[in-house]
Amino acid sequence: MSNSILYPSFKDAQQLYAQYSTLENISILSNHLKNIIDSSFLSTMTGHDIHAIYNEIILKYYPNEICIKANFIKQILMKGKSHVTIFELPVGSSRADLCKINGTSVAYEIKTDLDNFNRLEKQIEDYYKIFEEVYIICSESNTDNIISMIPQICGIYTYKQTKTGRYIFKIYRNAKKSIQIDTTKQLQILRKAEFYQFFKISTDISKKKELIELTKQTYDDEFINRIFKQILKKRFETQWTFLKKNYENIYEIDYQWFYKNQIDPSRIYK
Repeated sequence: MSNSILYPSFKDAQQLYAQYSTLENISILSNHLKNIIDSSFLSTMTGHDIHAIYNEIILKYYPNEICIKANFIKQILMKGKSHVTIFELPVGSSRADLCKINGTSVAYEIKTDLDNFNRLEKQIEDYYKIFEEVYIICSESNTDNIISMIPQICGIYTYKQTKTGRYIFKIYRNAKKSIQIDTTKQLQILRKAEFYQFFKISTDISKKKELIELTKQTYDDEFINRIFKQILKKRFETQWTFLKKNYENIYEIDYQWFYKNQIDPSRIYK
């Protein structure tokens, strides 16, 4: 398929990304490609081909968060056997790009070369109140800038992009376990039904604040942290299992959409 692509620029790829939607009509997606793809090829392309072209151009020429996230999942997180991965989990006033839950809870914050770092310190602060370990994922060229903004206990993964567009990840620094976990903030993430099921709190109590207070009075911090991990793993297990089963048939820029919607890829890429 690459032979049909002309010479896309960063701006071309950026615009295609802005116009792209997993469920967008193929004729509309095809029309957006007219200035980038040899028109003689467009008329013969299937829906599968069109999605493949978008994926190829965006990954190679517009390395934004979704590209880094998908490749990190494919190369690093897919290798694990028993954990569950979570996309975009609200944490305090922040939102963790990725989380990994198993025996240890881990949050990952992605900072690409297209991002600013204005909120990084606050994000790390929020994550360490909820998760046992925190990692930043950044480009090799931004590592020095990142190090100056994060605590020593925060781990770092670096990435670089080859001339062919492939992403390569390396562990730069291992994370150390948080000693700042705030069980109140962990419990704020939970749903009422999860209090009733996992902490055996009476369903007569309906106010979230009261559920949190009673849980803290009944159980110690270590127990709450352990059950917190069990709850998140249970909540997101179905989505992660679906993505693990189907990711080889899903384009990277669509990982998060399929994780959320769990639809057979063949129905979308037809």
